[in-house]
Amino acid sequence: MRRLLVNGGLWGAYGQLVAVTGPIFTGLALWMGLDAADIALIASIAALAGMIQPVSSFITGRLADQKAFVLRFGIADISLNTIVVLVPFVIGVASGRFAFVAAAVLLGTLTGNLVAPVFNSWFSTVLPGDFRARFLGKRMIVVNLAAMVGGYAAGQFIDLTGRAHISFVVPYLVAWLVGVIGYRLLVPIPFPAIPRTEEDLSFNRTLTVPIADKRFRRLLIFYLAWVFAVLIADPFYNVFMIRHLGISYATIGALNAVVLGVGIAGYSFWGMVAGKFGSKPVLQLLIIPRLFLPFIWVLLTPANAGVLLVVIMALNGMVFSGLTVAINTLLFGAVPERGNRAAYFAVWAFTTSLVNATATAVGGLVIRNLSEVTLRFLGQEVSGIRITFVLSGLLMVIPVILVRWVTESEAKPVRHIVGQVLRGNPMGFVYNAFLFSRSQGSRARARAARAMGRSRNPMAVEQLARAMDDLDYDVREQAVRGLGDTRSNDAIAHLAAELADEESDLRAQAAESLGRLRHPAGIDPLLAAIDSADSRVAMSAARALGDIGGLAAQERLYDKLVSGPGRSLLPSLVESLSRLGDLRVVRPAIAATAAYSNPVIRLQLLSAVCRALGARNLFYTLLSKDDYELAERLDSILVAVGRRLVHCRSRDDAIPADLHRHVRDALADGRYPDLPSEALTLADSIGLDDPVAVEAREALRIVVSGDSPPPETDRPEIFAVVCLGVIADTLPP
Repeated sequence: MRRLLVNGGLWGAYGQLVAVTGPIFTGLALWMGLDAADIALIASIAALAGMIQPVSSFITGRLADQKAFVLRFGIADISLNTIVVLVPFVIGVASGRFAFVAAAVLLGTLTGNLVAPVFNSWFSTVLPGDFRARFLGKRMIVVNLAAMVGGYAAGQFIDLTGRAHISFVVPYLVAWLVGVIGYRLLVPIPFPAIPRTEEDLSFNRTLTVPIADKRFRRLLIFYLAWVFAVLIADPFYNVFMIRHLGISYATIGALNAVVLGVGIAGYSFWGMVAGKFGSKPVLQLLIIPRLFLPFIWVLLTPANAGVLLVVIMALNGMVFSGLTVAINTLLFGAVPERGNRAAYFAVWAFTTSLVNATATAVGGLVIRNLSEVTLRFLGQEVSGIRITFVLSGLLMVIPVILVRWVTESEAKPVRHIVGQVLRGNPMGFVYNAFLFSRSQGSRARARAARAMGRSRNPMAVEQLARAMDDLDYDVREQAVRGLGDTRSNDAIAHLAAELADEESDLRAQAAESLGRLRHPAGIDPLLAAIDSADSRVAMSAARALGDIGGLAAQERLYDKLVSGPGRSLLPSLVESLSRLGDLRVVRPAIAATAAYSNPVIRLQLLSAVCRALGARNLFYTLLSKDDYELAERLDSILVAVGRRLVHCRSRDDAIPADLHRHVRDALADGRYPDLPSEALTLADSIGLDDPVAVEAREALRIVVSGDSPPPETDRPEIFAVVCLGVIADTLPP
């Protein structure tokens, strides 16, 4: 697989340097005196060479050594395609150069198309089906990186050397070298025996068998409509930038780098999307923005090109990468596991070449015959090359309609994929998934795993689930925590399995993550884990049940609390029940404080009691304040309590006014241990019917009933005032 990745990178650089409609070839052709229509005609001639692929499939299927055929003819293909740079040394007249260039390109592409069906069959056989989409995305990333570097470096070289003949000779020599090395890398890769259902397939059946395949035929028709719409304008984009917009080769290289750079992220992202949800919804999602791209080109002028071109290239990189991954995955999936696989690829190439040649030829005819015609489109005059852009956009409507008939088993609806892909921060997920796949250090991988989860994109679940099997503990831990951060229901099964595994060292973290998902489906595995002999797992399960909530979780937590859970588990049970607002936890929690000498645990229990009474996190908030600010806040709460008592006293003369003053005086004098007693006296003087007020009063009673006043470390002043505030809130206004 590594050799195929490196091979892809080398051929990516080669293709960027010598592609017939690419900026380097376009620049060379214009330097030699050819025009836009000539370039379109050469592209059309080159495309016709693909029609030889069915013949290739028929002939090469009978060769004894197909691997040697691929290597020898592949190198010949590289050599013939790069020989065009030598044309000016041989022919000095522009008219003669056209014929020589067209002949060299035709011979080179003919040779390459003889090789293509066998190579594609070899390549698809090597790739396992469940790994295919991800590997294709990964390989295209490498292709794009190499093309980005090669294209930009060549553009800089051409500009720096004055756009002379030597400016094009060097890039073509480099292209020949990397292309040949790319084939050399294939030598050690085994050429597997391809199973066939028929020993001999006639030439006629080589063409008809794939067409009779309904799944393949529908995909082919859609693709051909797309190819025609795209390629009718494709030869002219670089000409338009060079001649009409005055863009330098280096700038074109930089713009292509934008396409390829965005494409790198796109191939990774769309490869994962296609692998998870299917390739058809990717087509449906991206074919719409592809329709609008040619129309944006129509609006370009030298004044606005600096901004719009960057937008066009970025959008093109994201859209094209997804469409490429989806088409290739669908194609490899449509080719049967048995039978003459090369025939399918040959028919694909044959028809694509025919449509390619037709589209580029039509584009050339439009340029040559409508050069003087001016149309109005989107409020501006359109002529020359821009007419082909308009035609391209209009023709793109046809594949938009045809995509619905493309078939793929188990593909999700496009509405589902939109909901999944656009949730959270998809770009954050893509970036960190890329970092995770490329990083070698465990710390970097762990950080990337957690960041994938925090992106809250559902696509992260599959990646994080695989990361749970990493050999490094930190990576596994952050993957488990990241699954909880995703807030995706798809993570539940993975976390539940981890929690149920008695040998796992991440059961506690899995329980916590299930709690953060807050889904009822996580309750059952957590209920089982709350009885675990591992106290860390039981505590995490108890806290997670409090996060999820629900009657079943609440009752199970309370049953566990009253059954004598043990010192380590009890605080977690109390904490969870308090978050669920269960008043039954108040009395056992207050009583349990006597069992702990640790002041932190005692405060935790008291804070939980206040939360269960409806005071939320008031106890904790007050605890964090400095002495002066705390005194002010407590007194303001008591003032509010007094105002409620005044209104209450107007209905009930039994409430003595001085009891409230005693509480305020105790606070002002710093007699904090006395405050619970004074507060209880005040509470007892009020007729309380509300269950919350009754529990608050009983909480004060339990605190006061001890053998000695509560220690100051329990912050009795805070607890007493919070309880009085809770009681006052239940009184009628």
